[in-house]
Order: sequence, then C-alpha cells, then structure tokens
Amino acid sequence: MIPQWIRKSLVACVAVLTFGTVIPTLPTHDLDKQNDKQNIQKPRSTVAVRDFESRPLSEEPNRDDTQLSKQELIDGFSIYAVNEAKKQGAEKFGTRIAPKINKQYSEQIVPIFAQAVKEIGDMHNSLWIRQLEVTHDPASGLGERIMHVYNKQTGKEVLKLHVRRDHPPLDGYYFNFHYHTALDGFQKHHEIKTIYWGKNMPPKWQV
Repeated sequence: MIPQWIRKSLVACVAVLTFGTVIPTLPTHDLDKQNDKQNIQKPRSTVAVRDFESRPLSEEPNRDDTQLSKQELIDGFSIYAVNEAKKQGAEKFGTRIAPKINKQYSEQIVPIFAQAVKEIGDMHNSLWIRQLEVTHDPASGLGERIMHVYNKQTGKEVLKLHVRRDHPPLDGYYFNFHYHTALDGFQKHHEIKTIYWGKNMPPKWQV
C-alpha cells in the first residue's frame, strides 16, 4: 500500500508536469448550457490542475512507490513534512501568536528542518524512507512539541521539531526554535532560530 504522503507527492508532481495540457471533460448538461448561451470557452490550465487533483485515487498515475528512486522518496517526504510543519505550527501558535511569527517560521525555520529530514533520509535505504510519517498532535499550553517524524514500522521517533520559550533576566520573551535528531540520540539541541516576542509574556499555545 502506498503511503499517503507518497500519493500526495505524485499528484503534486504530475499536476505540475501536465500544467496546461490536461483538458477536463465537461459533464453533458454543463456543455448543453454553454451551447445554449453560445459562450463556449477553452478550459484554462488552472482548471486542468484542479480537475486532476480532484480525481479519485483510481485515476492517479499508475506508478507505485516501488518505482520511485531513493532521492524521489526523500524529496517527496520532505515536501510533505514541510507542508505539515507549516500547518501544525500555525495551529500551535494560535490566532494571537501566529500573525507575529508565522512568516519567519515558514520562511526561515521550516526549510532548515526540511534539510534535517533530507539528511536523515540520506542515511537510510528506500524501504526505511517509505515507512516515515509525522505526528499530528502539537503540544498545547507550554509544551515544546510542534511535530515529530517517526518510523511507522518500528514506532521509533526520528526527528523532533520543537519551540521553547525563553525569558532571560531583565529581558523580554523569545521563542527558541530547534530540532532533535536520532542521529545523535536526541542529545543535542540543534538551534534553528530565535524570534523575539516582546516584553510581555506571550499567551499559551492554543492547540
């Protein structure tokens, strides 16, 4: 069975490759209405992409994950992890924190975490990469967890994307983004970026 993130990556890739070339078939009743109005127009390429993305899985490209190279698997999972990290980060930050830090998080922090995903993928074979998945339960309150990457087959965690609240003496509040990796037994804090919040205590995470 093809992991969900591989299916999503294949759809995204083929949608880009077929941009402007896939022409969806309009239902008969819609075509009749257009004929009545004498206003038939050529479908735009954006419609073709949406049509492809909305197809059931049975209509997706006939290509299973065993045909993907190791690099394609790494790239595909990295894209999936990036999208999930952005989504789950926004959920964790909530409506009060997100407007202030989400842009820096998406543009400067998530890409570095994606590099960590690729680095650990390079250390393993294709079979292992196919078993990767991400958690979907960011920590609320004062918890650090944004998202973890783990191996579905073994249940072992591989990477941890965290954010810590720092309040140095006589200073304001900061958000320290970092990750932990199984490559060093999760012993080190791999610093990504610290974002200044302000003098006042930030609200708790709102997941």
